[in-house]
Amino acid sequence: MNFKQLYTSSKTYIILLVVALAVLIFSTSTTYKQIKRMQESAETVNHTLQVYNGISKLTTHYTEAESEEFRNNILKTDGASIIFKNYQEEGRSIIDSLRTLTSNNPSQLNRVEALNVLLNRLYQQLQEADSNQFHAKGYSQEQKMKINGTLHHIRDLTVEMIDEVENLMEERKAVYNSYKSLAPITLLLLGVFALFVFVISFIRIYKNKIRFRESEAFLKSVVGTTDNVVNYYEPIFDASENIVDFQIVFANDRNRDYFGLEPDEIIGKTVIEVYPFLKDSDTFNGFKVSYKNKEKVKFEVEMTMNQSQMWFQCVSTPLLEGILITARNSTVEEEARKEQLTLKKELEDQNLRLLDNHAFLGNIFKSISHVIMNFKSIRDDQGEIIDFEILFVNDRINPLIGDQPENLKNKKLSQVFPEVFENGVFERLVSSVEQNKSETYELSHLINDKLLWFRSTAIKLGDGVTVTMREITDEKQKENQLINLNEQLIIRNSILTDAESMAKIGSFLWYTDSDTLEISDNFFHMLGYKPKGFESSIKRYKEFIHPEDLSLVENMFRQSVDDLQPKEYTYRVITKSDSIKYFKTNEQFINKEDKTVMIGVVQDVTDALKAEASLRKSNLELKQSNAELESFNRVASHDLQEPLRKIQLFISRIEDKEDSQFSEKSKEYFEKVKNAGSRMQSLIQNLLTYSRIDSSEANFSTIHLNQVLEKVSDDLTTHISEAKAEIKIGELPEIKGLFFQMEQLFSNLISNSLKYRSLTEKPMIEIQSEKIPASGLPLNNIKTHTYYYKITVTDNGIGFDNQHAQKIFEVFQRLHQRTEYTGTGIGLAICKKIVENHNGFIYATSKLGEGAQFVVLLPV
Repeated sequence: MNFKQLYTSSKTYIILLVVALAVLIFSTSTTYKQIKRMQESAETVNHTLQVYNGISKLTTHYTEAESEEFRNNILKTDGASIIFKNYQEEGRSIIDSLRTLTSNNPSQLNRVEALNVLLNRLYQQLQEADSNQFHAKGYSQEQKMKINGTLHHIRDLTVEMIDEVENLMEERKAVYNSYKSLAPITLLLLGVFALFVFVISFIRIYKNKIRFRESEAFLKSVVGTTDNVVNYYEPIFDASENIVDFQIVFANDRNRDYFGLEPDEIIGKTVIEVYPFLKDSDTFNGFKVSYKNKEKVKFEVEMTMNQSQMWFQCVSTPLLEGILITARNSTVEEEARKEQLTLKKELEDQNLRLLDNHAFLGNIFKSISHVIMNFKSIRDDQGEIIDFEILFVNDRINPLIGDQPENLKNKKLSQVFPEVFENGVFERLVSSVEQNKSETYELSHLINDKLLWFRSTAIKLGDGVTVTMREITDEKQKENQLINLNEQLIIRNSILTDAESMAKIGSFLWYTDSDTLEISDNFFHMLGYKPKGFESSIKRYKEFIHPEDLSLVENMFRQSVDDLQPKEYTYRVITKSDSIKYFKTNEQFINKEDKTVMIGVVQDVTDALKAEASLRKSNLELKQSNAELESFNRVASHDLQEPLRKIQLFISRIEDKEDSQFSEKSKEYFEKVKNAGSRMQSLIQNLLTYSRIDSSEANFSTIHLNQVLEKVSDDLTTHISEAKAEIKIGELPEIKGLFFQMEQLFSNLISNSLKYRSLTEKPMIEIQSEKIPASGLPLNNIKTHTYYYKITVTDNGIGFDNQHAQKIFEVFQRLHQRTEYTGTGIGLAICKKIVENHNGFIYATSKLGEGAQFVVLLPV
């Protein structure tokens, strides 16, 4: 039989309960009446006894008030208000108990109510004295008499109640004795039954206690092995029932590990005593809230124990008469979080620096002279690279191809640079990507009829390649020169020496950490010495420098050594023969055998400076000559107009007065004179206009060409109407220029189209504009801007032979006889000078009989 199962089963206890009830019913069936009577009698006796006891308590209660010492103590002792309050509560409790016990006895109940009134009067009398007087003198004699009188009335009523209770007690004892004979039997049966139940209950409780001890041992083991601090606190109240502290009732071993506090030593102490830093803290307030509100409170605590900074995540849980504090050490997590915040801050700083570096890199890409490109590999199904996609190109590509970087992005390399598939560059790019190595190669490009050399370096970047291209034309030329020079040095070293002598050039090498100076043979010659004619050193060389230039040379030497930057300067030297020469020095620094070495070239520029001075004098004379020529041109032009005006005036008068007397032949001659005078006036005016056009931009302003064309159209309205011409003007741009010159430009071009119009078709003139990159200009033009406005003036006139396209813009150049078409031959020359004054270009294209097109290119 499984006794444990039987013992722990709830059915067993149900069966025992049923058996016990059966025995109890059987036992009570025979003694029911006796026990009932005895019970009633016992209840009356017990009730009487309770009344008696209540009166005894009341007697004891008011007897205390008779004591002078008690009266003074409750008033003079600290916390007296609480003691007196408890005293009042005790009296009221006794009265309430007596009121309940005597509820079925009207006489006794009346006495209880009277006692209640007297007790309240007593309390009031005890409380009437001023508290300061209590502490100083105690009660007055009058107050004592009032209190004693009240106590006397209470005592009289109490004696009356005791007498009545004693009488009732005697009566009820007699009744009780008559029924107590059957009580032993009943008690015996009940005792046996109780013993049985007790034994069973004891066994059950004993087993539960063992299980409780096991659970307690298990719980202690868990608390002892946990990494958390587990403490149990019970509150400490002040006189106002406010929590002032907590007593430590339990503390596990983690207090020793984390705080260096022995659990046995801190048990019994207060929280503030052990953890003084918690006083008035949010954590301590959290303890109070958890206890008062009976709720779980979570908070974090930061503390310094044993000079170590620690963090704990605490949970305060109400338990029994206190709170259970569970604190998990989160120091590692907090330090990791702080480390994470530090790393995050560093990452943010790195991102900011990365953005700055990105912007800085962008500025570098814009400012450096290198062409930088980034390509992404384009692969076929087999994974082989068949082309590249252009991802990035900096602005330096524009002069090479005449296009903007934005227009090249995301295009294929084969579309933009098809030549790389023919010159071996594509294979080098593929090799750089596939083999993860840098490839350096050189290429030549023909740009504006000039052969330029570039050195490119390809470096793998992801599944692509970055190409940096630098122009090395000068280096290539210098390299070729150096190769040629080396060949000449090997083959004809003596010729080089003669050439250096003829060029009046010397070279030197100076070790900056010492005074060692090496100079070439011709340097010695330039100073008037034979090679190795003196011991070369910086100190010795300074003796040749002109005293007035010595400080300049020393400062330049000092700056060169400090900055390690190339310097170029000119100074005077005094040679061995006391002649003064001008030396131009160009120096730079190299590292030779881990030493900083200055190398330089010294050139005798004495003759060059003299020639330069002569050239400046010639330029000054030329400027004066040009000024005189311009003055002469203006004076001549104006002086020519004065006799011409007189000629035209007299021609007009002769024509008015003598025209009727002229013969037909004379009239013909006279008409030719008039035409010649008009032509000469037009020629002089055009010459003046041509001479007044200069290249000054001081008065340039923003002008809209459509407004210029509106004014030109208004001025030429008569000519346009006579020719029955149609002019179509598109949307023209705004430019920086001179309004009156633009007006004259388009007036001349439209007048030219009207003059040479077709006699068989209705004249049509169309003016259009578009924005084009500099790459769209002819190669022989010097491009000063990235974009230009291309303005075309197209007509359907008689046209001209295209071989004369340049000739028509020259002064006095005509393609027709004056008898065919009037004009001075200066109009288009003025157009060209106006366009050039605006940093632009003008050219014309045409075919005989098919009209002409004049193209004006103005910078954006």
